[in-house]
Amino acid sequence: MEGVLEIEGALPEPQVEVVAVANAPKFKEPPEDEPLAKKWQKRIEKARNDGKWKKFLKRIKHNRDLVAGFNWDKDSNAADSTFLQHRANLIQGTITGVLPNLYAQNPEVSVSPVAPNPKLKLFCKTLETVVNRYLDQADMKDRAKASVRAALTCSYGIVKVLWQQDIERDPIIEKRIQDAQDNLKHVERLLMELQDESARAEQEAVKAELEQTIAALTQQVEVVKAEGLVIDRILTEHLLVDPSVKEFSDYVDADWICHIVPMRRDLAEGMYGYKLTRATSYHEESKKQNNGHFAGGIDLSGDEDAQVAIYEIWDKTTQRVYTLAEGCNWFLREPYSPENVGERWYPFFLLPYQLVDGTFIAPSLVDLTERLQDEHNRTRDKLNEHRNLMKPGYITSDDVDKDSIERFVDAEMGEITRLKKVDGDLSRVIMPKQFPPIDPAAYDVGQVRIDWEMVTGLQDAARSTVVKPKTATEANIMQQQLSARVSEFRDQIEQWIQQVAQYTAEILLLSVDEAQVAKICGENEMGVNQATGQMVVVKQVYDWLPGLPRDDVFDLVQLRIRAGTTGAPDKLEGQEMWLKLLQIIQPMITSIMQMQAQGHEPTALINLVKETVSRFDDRIEVEDFLPSMQQMQQETQAMQQQQMALQAAQQQQAQMAQAQQQMIGQ
Repeated sequence: MEGVLEIEGALPEPQVEVVAVANAPKFKEPPEDEPLAKKWQKRIEKARNDGKWKKFLKRIKHNRDLVAGFNWDKDSNAADSTFLQHRANLIQGTITGVLPNLYAQNPEVSVSPVAPNPKLKLFCKTLETVVNRYLDQADMKDRAKASVRAALTCSYGIVKVLWQQDIERDPIIEKRIQDAQDNLKHVERLLMELQDESARAEQEAVKAELEQTIAALTQQVEVVKAEGLVIDRILTEHLLVDPSVKEFSDYVDADWICHIVPMRRDLAEGMYGYKLTRATSYHEESKKQNNGHFAGGIDLSGDEDAQVAIYEIWDKTTQRVYTLAEGCNWFLREPYSPENVGERWYPFFLLPYQLVDGTFIAPSLVDLTERLQDEHNRTRDKLNEHRNLMKPGYITSDDVDKDSIERFVDAEMGEITRLKKVDGDLSRVIMPKQFPPIDPAAYDVGQVRIDWEMVTGLQDAARSTVVKPKTATEANIMQQQLSARVSEFRDQIEQWIQQVAQYTAEILLLSVDEAQVAKICGENEMGVNQATGQMVVVKQVYDWLPGLPRDDVFDLVQLRIRAGTTGAPDKLEGQEMWLKLLQIIQPMITSIMQMQAQGHEPTALINLVKETVSRFDDRIEVEDFLPSMQQMQQETQAMQQQQMALQAAQQQQAQMAQAQQQMIGQ
């Protein structure tokens, strides 16, 4: 960034003379082919050319188009609504209906000591608060809902969890926190373009763009560098796992994972400092021609907006990260070991919809229901065609003259129509048309519905067939059926979020200092020690890393997701549950207080209260409702001291009164 620093004095009024900046950066010369980079290019190409992976990429696109339901080959304004492929898009409706029950809000992350340890209680509460705050700031809800939707559509969803610090050292972050680092990189690329002899033809445009970028930076609309947790949602087709992994759960132990990042060529050049005209082009037309793969052999020298594929390869074997551009056999940056990462090597977290033994890719909800949706729509379409065939009309003899027929058709209400040349019974001369009757059994979709429920695990109650429950029993049945049917996938989601939260906690312990924790939790109350005159903590609000190494801390605490907290909240059910619990624990707390006041040990009753509360709701901290034994002892001692002082005063008064009487008698 030396070139940028040299021109800071001219920032308020940018001039074209910026091209004459001393020590302006230049594009780095592409090195010779590096054997290791070439090896990785071949390895990635071989993995992507695998037949199963190609078919899976096709299936992903097909599934997304199926859920969207648009027919782009038709006119969107067509009268017959052929722009929509399906009469009833049951798949999209099922995904929309089940998603709020699976993930409607950020889960409640709880941290507790593995063994009872009063010294770790405040630290656990602090870590819990900090993790929840950073997950919320990183838009965990939006990223997680998108990943759940991807799992339902494409077999599995993916998020990438990173700590943003410095664009020069960070792994590739797509959803960066807004700061000026990207703009500064853009300035640096423009300066390199001005120094590049091959860009002289477009020098004026480059100068104008550089002036506008510098002018924006002088207004300081963004902080120069921002730090924080970033959660990226990665498209399923943009993550390539080592093909040797057969079981889905083994992806965390894969030898390598490659994150494929489509990026505009000018952004990649500004970030890495190389001209990437030799890189392989990535655009929609080439995707269609190559089954979702990138197409090579296209000259990019005249199109800086063309996209290239950047490979970010996480190699667990060497504990290094390699960065390549497809088509270029050299590293865009030196291989490095990432900073501020958790205990597990990979920052990628994969959420599967279903698991199949011995296979990495399992069926998605779309795969399981596509044929059922087609069968349902075909049946309904045929029923509609049958109805269209049934056009009311009459049949008459050919010897009835035309004028009589017209008079019969155009007759007004109450008019008597006379037909000429009618021989015999009139009902045989003109009669209503007869149509093939509709057989309800032939067009019944009940069996399709049963198959749909068996495949998806969703009952009518889960699909909101009962729009408004009329009784408490009916509502309870709905909730029980819904919970039973979606509990397996919800359990996978909560386990997945717990892994993300655990990894996040490890990153935060490495990256967040006490000043940042104090902004979240509040400052500890300080005071002066009268004996030593030093400042001490009077009231401790937070406790961050209580004198223990990070590894030891995670051995002593456990991080969990409270079950069922990702679904849509039910306030009415929560209120009813609390009223039931209150009627049970309130008398028990009164009994505990009485036993403590009498000097008896209420441990058994306290354990009973804890077990009762955990059966109702494990989110409640029982200690917050139990009377403090120490506080009660202090209050009892204070009362005893007051009583003793009162008795002493009464005795003293009695003695003084007796002494006065004796003096009077003498």
